Amino acid sequence: MLALVLTCASLGSSLVTAEPAAPTATSASCAAGSPEIPLAKEMASVGIMYNLAEHPKSVRAVAARLLDDAYKQTKANDSAKQCKDCKKGAQTRVIYRVGPTKFLPDAEQQAVCVSLAKQTKDNPFTWPDRSFKSISKVNDWIRTFSEGHGDEGKDLYARCSANCSPRYEFEIYPEGEGVRLQTRVQCGLARDASDDQYEVATSLHTVCKDKQKLAP
Repeated sequence: MLALVLTCASLGSSLVTAEPAAPTATSASCAAGSPEIPLAKEMASVGIMYNLAEHPKSVRAVAARLLDDAYKQTKANDSAKQCKDCKKGAQTRVIYRVGPTKFLPDAEQQAVCVSLAKQTKDNPFTWPDRSFKSISKVNDWIRTFSEGHGDEGKDLYARCSANCSPRYEFEIYPEGEGVRLQTRVQCGLARDASDDQYEVATSLHTVCKDKQKLAP
C-alpha cells in the first residue's frame, strides 16, 4: 500500500484545473443534502523523486494546492445563506478525494483485497472527527495518517492490509477559529504500480450543520 504524501506548500502546476462552478443551493435542497459542486480534478504523480523535489505534478504539490483553494471557497461562497430550513444553520464544506486510477488485472488481485473492496464500498473505514488550528495542520495530519504513522495511521495499515489500495475521502470545514476533519477510507483492489498517477479531486457541499454524513 502506497502512502499518500501531502504538504501545505502551495505550488504552481501546468496541469489543467477545472474552472470552479458558482455554488448555489436552495432552501429545500439543504435539508435533503444538496448536490456537490465540483471544483477541480487533476492527475498527479506519486513517484518518490517527483515528491521529494516537490515537482508541480507531484501529488504533494497538486493535493496541497487544490485543497487550499477549495478550503478558501468555503468561506467565500454564500450558498449556506440560502438554506433557510436548517434548524442549526447551514455550512459549506470541502469534499476532498484522493486515490489510484489503474489497478492490477482481476486474476492478479489477492482475495483479501477483493473482499475488502466489497466490504468498504458502502461501509468505509472511519475514524473519530478531529479538530485542527489551521488547514496546514490538517495537511500535516493527513500526511502522517496516510504514511501509517500515529494511532490512526497504524490502524489504517492494519485494516487495509496486503497490497490493497486505499481511496481517501475527507470532509473539511471551518469550526470556530479552527478546522474540522472527517475521514473515511475505502480499502480496494491493488493498484498497478507501473502507473504512478493518482486522481485528486475537490468539491463543495452545502449541508445543514446537524447533517453529519459525507455526501454520497
